[in-house]
Amino acid sequence: MLFGMVVATAGHAEDALPPAQQLAAEIARGEHSGVEAFILQVEGQILARTVAPKLAKRPPDLRSATKSITSLLVGIALDRRELSSVETKVVDLLPARRAAFSKDARKAAMTLEDLLTMRSGLACDDWDPASPGFEDKMYATRDWVGFWSEQPMRDRAGERFSYCTGNVIAIGEILATATGLAADELARKYLFEPLGITKAQWAHWNGKRGVDTGGHLRLAPDDLLKIGDLVLHRGMHGTQRIVSESWINAMTQARTTIPERTQQYGYLWWLDRTKDPKLPQTDLWWAQGNGGNLLIVMPGVSAVLVVTGTRFNKPEQLEPMFWLRDRLLPAMHH
Repeated sequence: MLFGMVVATAGHAEDALPPAQQLAAEIARGEHSGVEAFILQVEGQILARTVAPKLAKRPPDLRSATKSITSLLVGIALDRRELSSVETKVVDLLPARRAAFSKDARKAAMTLEDLLTMRSGLACDDWDPASPGFEDKMYATRDWVGFWSEQPMRDRAGERFSYCTGNVIAIGEILATATGLAADELARKYLFEPLGITKAQWAHWNGKRGVDTGGHLRLAPDDLLKIGDLVLHRGMHGTQRIVSESWINAMTQARTTIPERTQQYGYLWWLDRTKDPKLPQTDLWWAQGNGGNLLIVMPGVSAVLVVTGTRFNKPEQLEPMFWLRDRLLPAMHH
């Protein structure tokens, strides 16, 4: 994502409106098919907002943007000293799965950090349907963590990025084992309720024994904005600390490069920064899910962007990134 400068024009009466409000009007009119919500907040003020009325009845499925919220739960468990370190071996965090890890010394060396950075080393690549650990194959099984843990090692743990939803499903079981709370309950008690979020809907697996921490969380766009605001303010919500600043900093620090992409990856967050000198300079931290579900935090301009949509498996799901580059950021000055 190389942020450049393009002048956008529109043939409607709201040409005089700021770009964010123009975009919101276009979305509300249905000009961007498959985009259901758009909210831009800058310096604590919502500059533009449109949310499809149907989302009030059923919040959007955030798909893999869920993973970034799971990262916040890891931070909370570390803050509460229920997890000791991201360097802890997965085999020690999942004692019920020890047999699967004891067969291969490379697998036994895998750490929680390797899961958070998508470097488990397992033969699991959700960008390749032929991969043994491909997510749809996992979804077809009853015991998702069992399926994941039995995959063979392709690389040494910590060596190479390979996007694997199973890694984050395993983190859900790690959290439950460490805290004594299922991930949905952990989120409700220590993340969502303190933020005033009351309508989160998680998906489950294995007859509801496991929580889908890798995807399919349903959350209202305005509630997703609260998550972004929390990250923007380094774990603070008003005067209340929800997550430690040290975790937010660790989570949004570049940990690994991504093959054939300019972005980097932190702890289940995508990372980049503006590169065009004509644009306001800011880091970009974001959660991303199939369909065009995006939560983008821009600390350099004190801004948060929320977009949700149903453009599943379509290239245009990334169109909001171009809105940001071409229409939204050029209008921001910091």
